[in-house]
Amino acid sequence: MMQGPIDAADGKNSLSVDAGILKSVWRPGSFVDADDARDAMLAVDRISGGTPMPMLSEMTDVVFSAAARYQFAQSRGVVAIAVLGSSTVDRVIASATSRETKYPHEFFTSRTDAIAWLKEVIQSRD
Repeated sequence: MMQGPIDAADGKNSLSVDAGILKSVWRPGSFVDADDARDAMLAVDRISGGTPMPMLSEMTDVVFSAAARYQFAQSRGVVAIAVLGSSTVDRVIASATSRETKYPHEFFTSRTDAIAWLKEVIQSRD
């Protein structure tokens, strides 16, 4: 497993690992299409060594195409995802993605709350 950070999606996304949590930070103002999503998921596999991990995804002021949301929902590289955003629009985008996921998925406006939730999800799996 790499600690990162590594970039994906033509620099729109940066990934790192901290305390067993995969952190994905999307550059504010980005538009993410299906190719960006696939590239980010490949980067998740590289940084995690192929072992699914909990993820904190920061996506403030980022627009994801429907195809990108579908790609992310199919990911097998995460066991749970806490989406960190700051607006109603961020919440709506996160909600649209969560309908298709096969893993726990929640939206937060507080980093502390998001990380606490991820830790609870992981503890409940042990």
